[in-house]
Amino acid sequence: MTTVLIIIHVIIALMLIGTVLVQRGQGADIGASFGGGGAQTLFGSRGSGSFLGKMTGGLAAAFMMTSLTLAFFSQQQTGSVVERTIVDDIPFEQPVDSQPAQGGFDPSKLKSEAPAPADGLPGAE
Repeated sequence: MTTVLIIIHVIIALMLIGTVLVQRGQGADIGASFGGGGAQTLFGSRGSGSFLGKMTGGLAAAFMMTSLTLAFFSQQQTGSVVERTIVDDIPFEQPVDSQPAQGGFDPSKLKSEAPAPADGLPGAE
């Protein structure tokens, strides 16, 4: 079911992209209305919508419906975050050995044998 919805969603998305690219831009009408005496057409009524405009609206509505449906189905498969236990996700720590591993890092070797300065601050070397 989800695979079919994904295929339909992609087809609708491609058709929506195609119809938007085929339409004529509205910018040309605005530029012409300032220069020629038709200032009424700048924000006036557009009349009845064209076929491509109606098709774009329908495809956009279908795209939104398939998006919401896919989101609903994906949420149903994962379940609630509240129901998960955090104890299952914590990895078990191994006990620390008293002997460092061969070739491993030993922090006790980092301590210097020199005495600390009298003021308690480390010296600049």
